[in-house]
Amino acid sequence: MNINANYTFRKSVLEKPQRWELTAQELVCTQEAGANFRIPYTRVQKLRLLYLPNNRYRLNNYCCKITMTNNRTFDINSCTYESFATFPDQAETYIPFVKELVQNVKAANPDCKILTGQTPFTYYGNIVFVVVAVSFLFLLFSWLPVDYGKFYIIIKLIVIGYMGIYLAKSIRVNKPRQLTGTEIPGTVLPQLPKPETENTS
Repeated sequence: MNINANYTFRKSVLEKPQRWELTAQELVCTQEAGANFRIPYTRVQKLRLLYLPNNRYRLNNYCCKITMTNNRTFDINSCTYESFATFPDQAETYIPFVKELVQNVKAANPDCKILTGQTPFTYYGNIVFVVVAVSFLFLLFSWLPVDYGKFYIIIKLIVIGYMGIYLAKSIRVNKPRQLTGTEIPGTVLPQLPKPETENTS
């Protein structure tokens, strides 16, 4: 059990940076001028690992959602707030921390559920929303004047492409599953940056 792992991130401009630390028996969160709290591993009811496509500034944003036995939840994100349009990717520190967290919780509390992807309600709700949104846009465009037909076709293709990419990744990554062990699939972890290749010429 690793009791020295720690991870720091800031969720938004409205919140202070949070420092999460793994100890022998619990997960400790400290915040600058904010509430500090401790989460005993034995009181963790479930851990959910999922992809959070928040916006264009956080394309590699993933989350570890902690749910306690009293249903209180905490989110630990792989991207951190720096400014309005800047959310640095912290995959290199997020991944090992989350892996150790899963190991520690499971060792102390074998009954804890390790879930991946969204909840069934959110997952299938998103699929329905995308289908309805695309259908509505097609209906809307059919009512518009045909003078700018080519322009509308381009907009349609852009919307379909964006929605299609979002839906494909959401289906692939965020499908609800429950892990039987502690091995975390790479699909629910952020991608590590590719190492820079040295120019030997």
